[in-house]
Amino acid sequence: MPLKTSSIKKQIIRQDLRLSAWLSVLYFLALFVILPLQILFQYTNPETRRYMEKISLFYYLPELQWILSITAPVFFGVLLFRYLHKKQVSDFVHSLPIKRSALLHHHAVTGLLLLALPILLNGVILFALQSFTGIGNYYSGMNVLYWICVLLFLNVLLYIAAIFIGMVTGLLSMHVVLTYIFVLFPAGIMILIFYNLRTLLTGFPLDYYLNAAVVKFSPISYFMDIIITQHRISWLMIGIFAVAGILLYLGAYWLYVHRKLEYTSQAIVYPFMRPVFRFGVTFCVMMTGGLYFHEMTGSMSWTVIGYLAGSLLGFIIAEAILKKTWRVYSNYKSYLIFAGFLVVVFLCVYLVKESYENNIPEVSEVERVYFGDDYIYSENKDLIESGIKPLYFTEEKDIEMVQQLQKEVIHSFNSYSVDYSDDTRYTFIVYELKNGDKVARSYAYSLEENPELKKLQYEIEGSSLYKHANNQVFNVNREAIYAVDVQSDALASNGPTISDQKTIDAIIDAIKKDIDNIDPQVHSNKIQTYTLEFLTKESEDYYYASFNENYKNTIEVLIEAGLYDNIRVAPENITRMELQDYNQVENFSVEDKEDIKQIFEHLIYYSEKEDSYYVALELDGNRDAGAQYAIEYEDLPESIKKQLEE
Repeated sequence: MPLKTSSIKKQIIRQDLRLSAWLSVLYFLALFVILPLQILFQYTNPETRRYMEKISLFYYLPELQWILSITAPVFFGVLLFRYLHKKQVSDFVHSLPIKRSALLHHHAVTGLLLLALPILLNGVILFALQSFTGIGNYYSGMNVLYWICVLLFLNVLLYIAAIFIGMVTGLLSMHVVLTYIFVLFPAGIMILIFYNLRTLLTGFPLDYYLNAAVVKFSPISYFMDIIITQHRISWLMIGIFAVAGILLYLGAYWLYVHRKLEYTSQAIVYPFMRPVFRFGVTFCVMMTGGLYFHEMTGSMSWTVIGYLAGSLLGFIIAEAILKKTWRVYSNYKSYLIFAGFLVVVFLCVYLVKESYENNIPEVSEVERVYFGDDYIYSENKDLIESGIKPLYFTEEKDIEMVQQLQKEVIHSFNSYSVDYSDDTRYTFIVYELKNGDKVARSYAYSLEENPELKKLQYEIEGSSLYKHANNQVFNVNREAIYAVDVQSDALASNGPTISDQKTIDAIIDAIKKDIDNIDPQVHSNKIQTYTLEFLTKESEDYYYASFNENYKNTIEVLIEAGLYDNIRVAPENITRMELQDYNQVENFSVEDKEDIKQIFEHLIYYSEKEDSYYVALELDGNRDAGAQYAIEYEDLPESIKKQLEE
């Protein structure tokens, strides 16, 4: 009777266990300390148990859980396939009467079991705690199942990626580095491309594309979003990653079967992959160099120099890694090929630059247009500040006004450089077209040197739609407000709290009326500014509104309620002023009432003039000033100027 040979090679399994079982034990202990043990500590401590809630298991040290999930599988992949990087060991293993396919499957399955066991065992412990102790009140069985599935999926995906890269390289160090580069490359290359497009194309909406897509391009960044920020899983993305994992394993199988043993010590063992590595590194370093030079100088000439220097540096680095020597000049023809490709790319960008920057849809094609000073276009509520609503213009005249402003911004970019100052605006525009397409643009521009642009900007900011969308008081549920805290920026102490519903309603109506009436072109230079904080029953969101002495209706309500004198600082309330020169060397006091009054009337929050002075107020009673102010030299009383000249 013929003997049957088992397809399971116990010797290989035993060897794999000797190599990596210790890592599995460490992984188990790390997860145990992070989750079951920490939950036990909190539950058995009466002080911490009071604050325990029924929440996701990723709430417990999520950063550490994420870090473990992206490092442990890579280490398993490197340990189990490190024999491929040592020539003598590789020759010995491949001389055994075992097919390469069997070797691959044995190592992969053994490593997968060792990787999954720590997660599954901790899951069993969590299930036991949930079922047989009072800890079950703080998480459910579904929480445990969700935790197991997410960690297993991420671990298996990165483990397969490490196996695939192990077939590509013949160096142990490159195995680790290339695995992370490979997994992060899609997201990283998109970030570099988007940042460089913002440099080359005026109006390119960087935030729009970064927030919309980049996080999904890499499993590391995608699962970081799920584990740390607790975002929901997209089954579409899970399906895409699952297919990618299957393809990677099939690719690893094909590469291993066709791998030549003499390429053991090579950085990239397959000749057809070396140009990909060479030009990939060159391209990435080139874009990084151009971006760095642009951020440092803002000059397009320096940006071009940055691209050239970066491409040359990237090419040298890639060649040095591939040849394991710095004598890389013999392959200059490859760099010339890349340089030619680079010229073609920049020529294409130059040809589309004008049409891209001037692409403004016709009004008849626009369904609505988003306009805001920040990126809150996303439907993700976590990205939107409480009480602030995305602003959409739907009326034809409003859309035309936005388009006129955009045209003026484009023209201003061609006529003078942007001066980033207090009068700089950051504007994000998205046209939603009737055919379902979207045209997004983002700009930063100064209003100081362009009266027409300033007029259009203030016309938009003065509209009711803009004010109502960007002021929280218009978007908070009035019925949920149970109190209002009134604070003065000029005072360090807390102001009064209003709980009378009639007064609360009067304040809300008054500040809404003032906001509607205030001209955005009028900037108050008075230091008497105040804040209303609305305390609501619905959530812990922070709702507030700021106002100053130009808000006549609000001030009138506070006066009628007998609260205004409690938050207002008048010259007669100031007993002394301390003045300090701009270089903070010379100090002197002012106690004369007339001088105090004149200085108080000219106080500002900050001055960049070197002949200006910092001013600190000393108030009567037990009140302390809430901030330090400034006064410019020309606004000082004549008596003070004479003292300074002596």
